[in-house]
Amino acid sequence: MKRIVVLASGRGTNFEAITKRLKEEVKLLVVDRECQAIERAKRLGVPWFLLEKPWQDSLRKVLREGNYDLIVLAGFMRIIPEDIVKEFYPKIINIHPAILPAFPGINSIERAFKKGVKVTGITIHVVTEEVDDGPIILQRAIYVRDHWSLEKLESVIHRVEHLWYPRIVKRLLYEKWEIKEGKVIFP
Repeated sequence: MKRIVVLASGRGTNFEAITKRLKEEVKLLVVDRECQAIERAKRLGVPWFLLEKPWQDSLRKVLREGNYDLIVLAGFMRIIPEDIVKEFYPKIINIHPAILPAFPGINSIERAFKKGVKVTGITIHVVTEEVDDGPIILQRAIYVRDHWSLEKLESVIHRVEHLWYPRIVKRLLYEKWEIKEGKVIFP
């Protein structure tokens, strides 16, 4: 059986979407603060762990001990230290609520909305030392309607995340894939 650890800092909606699709594979939720994701883990019967200080050392230990096939960032609001990224590359993946390389970093949905973009979306990528700059696994576009509010756009983006993130996690676990010339391919 494949082993997944999910890292989250907030509501845990992507964690829940992944767990509902891959219940047997999700072995642990790791959080860096008290958050709603913990309540979701309890409800879903998934063990959880709150990182101790310094969080980097605590995370390093948890990841090394867990022997995970995939490390899934799902709203984890910390930059993973370079040594951890290098040690586990390419097993760490992230989802970003924009079409990278546009709007990297935090508050992407709000920044895209304020810019008046007509198309935004989601990006799932392999984590590298550079924030939101790793090899892209999947992107899905969302056409922004003129009458949408920021809240509506956020809602649509989250629905698309919840649809695609579990699918990609499953694919990465059970299909052959590789990174060639900076691109993720499924040969």
